[in-house]
Amino acid sequence: MKVSLYGAGQLSNNVARILGTRASAKVSGPHGRDERDLALRSGADVVVIATTSFLREVAPDIRTALEAGSNVITSAEEAAYPWAVDPTLADEVDAVARERGLTVLGCGLNPGFAFDALLLTAMGAAWDVESIRVERVVDLSGFGSSVLRRIGVGYTHEEFESGKQSGLITGHIGFPQSMSVVAGKLGVKLNKIDREIEPLISDGALEARHMTVPPGYTGGFRQQYVGWTTGRPWFECFFTGHVYLQGIGLEPRDDMWIKGSTPLHFSVDPGLNPQVSAPALLANSLQRVVESRPGWVTVADLPPATP
Repeated sequence: MKVSLYGAGQLSNNVARILGTRASAKVSGPHGRDERDLALRSGADVVVIATTSFLREVAPDIRTALEAGSNVITSAEEAAYPWAVDPTLADEVDAVARERGLTVLGCGLNPGFAFDALLLTAMGAAWDVESIRVERVVDLSGFGSSVLRRIGVGYTHEEFESGKQSGLITGHIGFPQSMSVVAGKLGVKLNKIDREIEPLISDGALEARHMTVPPGYTGGFRQQYVGWTTGRPWFECFFTGHVYLQGIGLEPRDDMWIKGSTPLHFSVDPGLNPQVSAPALLANSLQRVVESRPGWVTVADLPPATP
């Protein structure tokens, strides 16, 4: 299988490392933005795009790859369920994929696995689902400085609040996408999704791999998303990310509670490492995308990712 990697960051490089051990994959890249045409117009069986989190920024690249005859996997969080962001744009790109008999998938660790694919698999052991609660605690220390700044690390409290309001600070992206994927699969209509994010201010200096956080600045953040249906909370997501979790008394973990007549609790301990698991999800999704139906699909439409 011919695979082209667009995006020269840590994620693409780790995907290349994984695929480099597999005789079935012939890899081109990772290609930086100065090699956009080489990456996207390669005619590869699959183009993997790992350049941004945002649908509007990645959509032109997806379209270009589709028009060159390639299936597409992108790590853009908003692409995991693009209809939650821009239904018109999602429908347009979906139509291009269908016309050409090709597939587009937005996939990563979260969204793409922890709060949707893994959760849906766990639900197979439940009689019914009254409500859902999921929690992630994530070590952010391995991310680059640009990602850390965008999600909210390295700010004063005032700067954090201002950046939150302006959109400069996003926190972790993808909760509405996971919620929409799960709700759609279960036939639940979400009426609204509430969002909160709060800074975690450090008392002392913190050393991440690519950033030093001074005392009095954010070492991380907490997020909560709540999806509502028929006047009640149905899907609650909690996320804590920090560059030094032990300093706030936490360890990485992933937990899921499925409430119903047969309540279930699943826990991943230690929690899923983004630097390890996200590239694995991309590399392990190649075959299932090539074999999928045409159009823009979600992880709920596909079999599990496997090496």
